[in-house]
Amino acid sequence: MPTNRRALAWLTLTVVIASLVWVVSRSGTHLGQAPQAAVPSAPPTTSPTSPLAPTYPLSGRVVRLVPGGMVVDQAGRQFEVSFSTIVDVWKETSVPASAIEVGDSLFISGGHVSANFGRVDGVIREIDAMGMAVEVTGPYGPRGSQRIDFSQYIEYGAPNAGLNTTRADLGVGLMIGAVIYGRPGDTLRATRIWIWPKSG
Repeated sequence: MPTNRRALAWLTLTVVIASLVWVVSRSGTHLGQAPQAAVPSAPPTTSPTSPLAPTYPLSGRVVRLVPGGMVVDQAGRQFEVSFSTIVDVWKETSVPASAIEVGDSLFISGGHVSANFGRVDGVIREIDAMGMAVEVTGPYGPRGSQRIDFSQYIEYGAPNAGLNTTRADLGVGLMIGAVIYGRPGDTLRATRIWIWPKSG
């Protein structure tokens, strides 16, 4: 259907970036993370005291903060990123670079940073004022029931894909897509939710 094609085109970039961010998460530390990619780990090419100059786009986990910046580990290689090169940081909402913490999973491109986010599709099994239980079916990450709270910054629908949704439209049994935020050990929070159209 044309609506589905527009929706898939609109979400392709989100899926690619989100998968990069979730892949670098530690196995078993987060309900919403994707499984580790089956790629052999390269041995560190630099000592912790001499990180490499970054090349972008860069995805990885913040392993330490340094004066005026941070060190990001990407598959065993460490890169020092200056906060002066960062234009915007998205952590559930727009925040200053000083809000970045050790343990954050980042995707950095063009001076823009996205932290601790991913994407899920699934069926709503329960819903209340604070959030919902979703039977996750993809597009990556764990399967099974996941508790996803509503972020205080939540937006509904995916207007650019023709998927208009309001809070009142959500209900048990509906197939939804969601952009989610969460650090390891935290409850996942949905920052955007839309309803997928029924097939057929």
